[in-house]
Parts: sequence; structure tokens; C-alpha cells
Amino acid sequence: MDWSLVDRPLCLAPGAAVVPTADGFLLVTPTEDFITIDVETDRRELVASLLSGKLTPGAALARDADAAGLLDVLADEGLLAEEADTAAGPVVLLGDGVLVEHLCHLLDVKRTDDIGGAAVVVACADWLPDARWRRLDADCVAAGIAWHRGYAEGGRWYAGPLSVPGVGPSYADLRLRRLAASPFPDQLLAYWAWLDSGGRPAASPDPAGAAVVAGLIATDVRAYLTGRPVPGDRTQYGVDVTAGVLRRHPVLPVPPDVMVQVP
Repeated sequence: MDWSLVDRPLCLAPGAAVVPTADGFLLVTPTEDFITIDVETDRRELVASLLSGKLTPGAALARDADAAGLLDVLADEGLLAEEADTAAGPVVLLGDGVLVEHLCHLLDVKRTDDIGGAAVVVACADWLPDARWRRLDADCVAAGIAWHRGYAEGGRWYAGPLSVPGVGPSYADLRLRRLAASPFPDQLLAYWAWLDSGGRPAASPDPAGAAVVAGLIATDVRAYLTGRPVPGDRTQYGVDVTAGVLRRHPVLPVPPDVMVQVP
């Protein structure tokens, strides 16, 4: 990278730190690795100004060409924050309940039932709205819009997977995978139908689990909007804070010729 053309201050990645030492600086990476750099006394002020953002890379290189080596190390070791891209459209948030409350604080969302023009849709529910989400899934596929989801079932909160039309698993795929993996598929269908008809369990799981799930959803959405790898790609998270357990369930698209009849 030609650092001499960079005219914006450095921005360290979240969790990164620069610690002054007797011989220079100790760099702490977001992955908790440590890098020691020795800096001559007469160069420490310049390096400190570069690392603190007071001096841009271009300005630093104009005064000290050797600063390019340090900048390369910072980039290679993940110490620099990635420049965020501008989202192509809004994040439309559907549903209600405690998950919605958390996500309103974590994402810049638009509350509307119209998903047209959305960059991504996030749907939330205290309990699985199977019929409604099957319709939403079809609408998002038709419009080419990615969507994420979160809900509770039993004593757990669930998130995902993010469904990107033509790329990852859809809600229909998740639904079929769950029924295929369940030892009681008929009973699971009956339970979902009962929820669709307005039935409700005694109480929702611990709302603290919803906070965890909201964070997982928000992280996936931010990654998707900025073109970075999605941490929860093709994964459904199951969170049980009472047991202190977070499970990752891989979810793959179902080949179209596997299911002759959709239950």
C-alpha cells in the first residue's frame, strides 16, 4: 500500500492498544498478541503522533520514510480499523418484543412493514411466527433482499442464519433442516401451528439471552453491509444463558430435488 497517499489519521481496531515502553512501544492486537517495536529516541515523538492519529501516514512519511515499515506491520497484524463502506439502503426492522428493543440501540434501523429498497431486513419475535416468516422469506427472495432473524423457542433464544437470496440458506431451508433433524417432526409442526394461531408458552426465556442474540445479529448485519465476512454465515446460534451455553448449528441450503413435498 502506498501510505504516502493516505491523508486521514490512523484509526486503531477495537481492542488494539499502544503502550509506551522504555525502548519504544508495545502493540497489543485485538487477538491479544503482543508486538514490541524498538524506536530510536529522536523518532518516538513522530511515531507516537502517528499512532495517536495526530499525524497522518502521508505527513509521517514526508518526515520519515522508514515509517512505512511500521504502517505495514500495523496493517498486517490487524491493528488498524477497516474503513466502513456506506450501506446501499436502510436496515428494515420488523416485529416487536425485547429483541427489537435491543436492536434499535445496536443498528441504524427503519421501522416499517415496507421492505422495498431495504439493504437488509431483520425480523424479530418472542416466539417463532412460522407462517409469517415463510411469507417474508418468499418476499425477500423475490426482491433479492437479505434478511436475518431472531426468536425464542423453549428455553433458548435463536439467531440466524442470515439469508442472502441465491447465496446462503433461506428460512425455508432452515425450516426443512430443523424438521429433518427433529425426532418429533409432526409434533414440532403442531407446535408451530399452535403459535401461529395465537398460542403462547407460559413465559419467554431469560431476556438476557435476547441481548446476546441481538449482538450476534447486529454483528452479522454490520459485516454484511460493509462487505466483510459474516461471522455467523450459514449458522444458527442457540443461546441459553441459564445454562451458560451458546451453540452453533450449521445450516446448509437444501438441494431443490431432495424435498418432493414441503411439510
